[in-house]
Amino acid sequence: MNRLRLTLHRLFRRPAVTGPKRIYLRRIPTGVMLDLEHTITDAITAIADDEELLALLLEYAAERAEPRPYDGHAPERLLLERIVETVGYEVPLYGDRVTELADRLRALAPERPAVAPVSASRREGGAAA
Repeated sequence: MNRLRLTLHRLFRRPAVTGPKRIYLRRIPTGVMLDLEHTITDAITAIADDEELLALLLEYAAERAEPRPYDGHAPERLLLERIVETVGYEVPLYGDRVTELADRLRALAPERPAVAPVSASRREGGAAA
């Protein structure tokens, strides 16, 4: 169901950012969902196409699968850092795309609840008896 909703969303909405990596936005009751499928697909493809990265990912998975008590040392984190460093973890935005994304996010952001003004007596710590 979620995949169908995302497909329909993409058919009828233009991406918030069209390049170099497309980013779609979808409003939810508490904020906005960023659709980074193209970025994640590129990262997974880069891992699959590089034998060394794929070996690191498989080693990472094997390390995480081993049951062991937590001793404050997580050797698999070093493997993950090497993968992420190579594949990348940032989404580039150039030129006007920055302000376009900011404007779209601002437009989709949920409204802030109105705050009632504080009365003078409450500011002073309550009315004197």
